[in-house]
Amino acid sequence: AALSDTRVGTVLAIAIGIHNIPEGLCVALPIYYATGNRVKAFSWALISGASEPLAALLGWAILANSFSDQLYAILFGLVSGMMIIISIRELLPTAHRYDFEDTVVTYSFIAGMIIMALSLVLFIV
Repeated sequence: AALSDTRVGTVLAIAIGIHNIPEGLCVALPIYYATGNRVKAFSWALISGASEPLAALLGWAILANSFSDQLYAILFGLVSGMMIIISIRELLPTAHRYDFEDTVVTYSFIAGMIIMALSLVLFIV
């Protein structure tokens, strides 16, 4: 899709870039607070981030000739479903344990849903 319409590729690149910021923080911060070592935290976040494009290239090399648009749609649906389940069943209850008065969690969760919905508008523009 990105080859036929550069806007799709641009939006996808922006979405991946935005996603990588909290992902890197989620890897680096626990390591930093556990060890107090910034270099170690950064290194593990870097290794974690570098593994994704390497795995993507490996997956593409193995599966590029057998993928169809229908298979892409099925896989995207499965992955998005997994992410939603993880968010609702694991991350949200854990966040509520640390914000038991619910001063931030619910509003942040709703704001995240709104941002995701608004990002779909970028495909139309």
